[in-house]
Amino acid sequence: MGNPPYLGARVQDEEQKEDLANVFKGIKKYKNLDYIACWFYKGANYIKNTSAKCAFVSTNSICQGEQVELLWPHIFNLGVSINFAYTSFKWKNNANNNAGVTCVIIGLVNNEVQVERKLFIDKVVKRVKHINPYLLEGKDIIINRRGKPLSKEFPEMKFGNMANGKGLIMTKDERDAIISSYPQSSNLFKRLIGGEELIKGKERWCLWIEDENLKEALSIPPISERIEQVKEHRVKSSDKGTNKLAERPHQFRDRNVCKESAIIIPRVSSERREYIPMGFLDSNSIISDSAQAIYDSEVWIFGVLSSKMHMVWVANIGGKLEERFRYSADICYNTFPFPKISDYQKEVVTQGVLRILEEREKNSEKKLESLYDPNKIPEELKKAHRELDLIIEKCYSSRVFNSDEERLQCLFDLYEEMITEEEGI
Repeated sequence: MGNPPYLGARVQDEEQKEDLANVFKGIKKYKNLDYIACWFYKGANYIKNTSAKCAFVSTNSICQGEQVELLWPHIFNLGVSINFAYTSFKWKNNANNNAGVTCVIIGLVNNEVQVERKLFIDKVVKRVKHINPYLLEGKDIIINRRGKPLSKEFPEMKFGNMANGKGLIMTKDERDAIISSYPQSSNLFKRLIGGEELIKGKERWCLWIEDENLKEALSIPPISERIEQVKEHRVKSSDKGTNKLAERPHQFRDRNVCKESAIIIPRVSSERREYIPMGFLDSNSIISDSAQAIYDSEVWIFGVLSSKMHMVWVANIGGKLEERFRYSADICYNTFPFPKISDYQKEVVTQGVLRILEEREKNSEKKLESLYDPNKIPEELKKAHRELDLIIEKCYSSRVFNSDEERLQCLFDLYEEMITEEEGI
């Protein structure tokens, strides 16, 4: 047994990066692997073609997000599989200021060795035929990131707008000061909303200048200064794409806006919440790059994304930032399997969404951070979500799901079916 150190790809020092290069020599994309991947791959190589076994305590990131796609196929190709696993549990030691982490314990064995495979879930031991890399009973299905939604009726999800220049973003006080001195500038600002602004109710603004308004913007000294600041930042960058953006320093790098409404999904959200707080915004708001966005979508899509079924998928398939949910379009949204539903079902889902929004409105004085705190969520809002959960689950099956494990198994089965159909197998 061992306890490999956890270090994400972005925080490894040069020596650790060299370790990865040595261990995964000849394997593509190894640079995106967590440091703990070295132990699993070395262990698998050590026991292959033998009757030996090995096991490691690890952070549960090894079985989530892109780590699964990057690591586990190479372990399986060695003829090695998972013979037992303790699924996610909180762990901390007695050290002062010790931050608790979520861990798993995974055992590896050569495929030729006859063993009884076991999943340890909470205090229950489940004997199974096979354990997949997401630590579920079932086939070794790998959820690969996708550029387009697997569910054909889903609209495109886009990355929020990146400014690429701090001068285009400001506080409410900074914006108010400019408008106070130059009232004619009010049409050059829009509310900027990202994950923190949506969840915590913070207020930020941005300059959103169309080309036809550039002359007017440049005639206002504090705005002209900010535009020049952005230009200087972009010109000095070592990135050629950023240099090119210096030709239009009055604008964000991205220019995505909605005609009527947009769904905003925070890219990072607390794992304590049962649901990721999402929202609807109108055309007077700009979604920043700390969130994902779906522009001018039908309302029922919001219902699907706000459901327990989707949250189970995000929690198990998506990655994590520390312990928090990390939502991405290519892993969480584009891979999510959802069946084709009728117009009547869409209307039922829409009514469920409207009920949730109505309950939020009744508590409009509260921030989403408070509304979705598991210890503070209003009972009627919780009830509205439960009703929507049942509506969405009926889109999958007529039977009632009794656990998240059953929900996830249903999703995996549908994912495999949809991938098979897509590939024409």
